[in-house]
Amino acid sequence: MRNPVFDYYPRGTPLIRSTRIDDAMNAALSRGASAGAALDAMENAQVDQLRDDEEFAQEMRDAYDAAGVNLVSATMGSLDSALTYAEGVRRDLARWQARIDALDWMQKVTSPEEARTVVDDGHVGIVLNVQNGGAATAGDVTEVDVLHNAGVQIVQLTYNSRNLVGTGCTERTDSGLSYHGVDIVERLQERGMIVDLSHCGTQTTLDAIETAEKPVAVTHAFSRSLADHDRGKSDEELDALAAVDGYYGVVAVPFFLDPGNPNAELDLFFDNIEYAVDKIGIDRVGIGTDWGSWTPEIPEPLRGGLEESFTGMGFRAEHGVEVGVGFGPMSSYEDWQVIPEGLDERGFTPKEQRKLLGENFLNFWERAR
Repeated sequence: MRNPVFDYYPRGTPLIRSTRIDDAMNAALSRGASAGAALDAMENAQVDQLRDDEEFAQEMRDAYDAAGVNLVSATMGSLDSALTYAEGVRRDLARWQARIDALDWMQKVTSPEEARTVVDDGHVGIVLNVQNGGAATAGDVTEVDVLHNAGVQIVQLTYNSRNLVGTGCTERTDSGLSYHGVDIVERLQERGMIVDLSHCGTQTTLDAIETAEKPVAVTHAFSRSLADHDRGKSDEELDALAAVDGYYGVVAVPFFLDPGNPNAELDLFFDNIEYAVDKIGIDRVGIGTDWGSWTPEIPEPLRGGLEESFTGMGFRAEHGVEVGVGFGPMSSYEDWQVIPEGLDERGFTPKEQRKLLGENFLNFWERAR
């Protein structure tokens, strides 16, 4: 039986560039498209190449193998400002289905049981997520059903800003979960979907934990006690999460873990894991690197435009977002193996490592259904 290795990886696929993919980016930019639209053009070209180029598809497969990750949660959406959030989600859902249809070793997984089967078969499982549930559902609770029917399993209630569901973590004030937000949480859990509070404000996080009848998750965050940053989670939030037997994934984002510093040391990532384990227990902590939209694989011509996109999504100058940086020895997704190596160096036993790297997430998913 193979060990599950899970990561909250918004990009979902290693960004392997080719002449075809770069040509698609350059053509979009030459037409005056935004960086986000050009990135979508690259994704569309990638799908086409996965369909008809076996060597390219094998290169993608090899990249996952090098990373050692066999379960990834990919974010549905687009950074193309010409699209509404909901439109971006729908287009990306179609794009991901096309990838899965093209590859016999990539499978959508909609339950922990399916995830274990995919892992045992030696394949790569994709757990679809949405990072702004309020924008994706646009005030209509029944849109949760649409997302569920498309295979989405994890829904973050807010991104950084306030929406109809609640308040994000970078807003000026936090009014908590709305009545509509209560309805969304209830509908998500009725459908067996995971309620994600990673980018939610403190009061919204606490309200959602109190409202939920099943365990909830913070799939990708860090401790505000270690890094004073809006994206971090307070001890109060961690205590509340532990009280409902929830799940907490730790990010590997340098300018969050050492606010404003894109050259932060990877040791800070492991410091956050140790802190979380001490705070909420070894059985509730996992990995959520948040890798992909800000990392060195992003082509240089897109970096400035993508930084502007993040500004429009609730990140301000003091949040230190920088596109095109790595994290110590991690410069591409294929470097992911430094994570289990670091856990070993920190003294986590093989059993504890298996929990942190994937078992904890699957066990939580079973509790949350």
